[in-house]
Amino acid sequence: MNYCSKCGSRVFSKIPEGDNRERKICENCSHIFYESSKIVVVCIPQWQDRILLCRRAIEPRKGHWCLPGGYLETGETLEEGAQREVYEETFATVENLKLFSKADLIHLNLIMFCFLGQMKDETFGTGEECLEVRLFEVPELQQMELAFNAHRLSMEAFSQSPESGNIHSFRIEED
Repeated sequence: MNYCSKCGSRVFSKIPEGDNRERKICENCSHIFYESSKIVVVCIPQWQDRILLCRRAIEPRKGHWCLPGGYLETGETLEEGAQREVYEETFATVENLKLFSKADLIHLNLIMFCFLGQMKDETFGTGEECLEVRLFEVPELQQMELAFNAHRLSMEAFSQSPESGNIHSFRIEED
């Protein structure tokens, strides 16, 4: 950010009085711009003893397999966002969502929430952002290189204890 979205003047970085970290501040109107992490929601869609994955048609990591997911939209709960993303990418309907893991992606200023979800039926297809969508046996997933570390860590935790009831938490400094 170089210019104020309120008045158009230049912004500079400094620690505001009473704060503890550097912020962007308008040199003219003194508006302080606070940055917040973005929220990503993903799902481990289960059909019987298999997991539904997507092969990405877009960057980053085009061509790699991943869990269906994306950015949470304004006005959605975490669960609604995860259900929407699964449907947009795979045309599958998931229900009975349970929070399974959380990953803080420090280097990207993202927080990822991963849910377990049961597919309503075996219906699925390939959405716009995917090259391919497929059900995998859990042992197959242990040999795969997934697109993102946060997805890999969630799948490793799932393969070790799919029904533990614990929420797994990861801090990722870099991909």
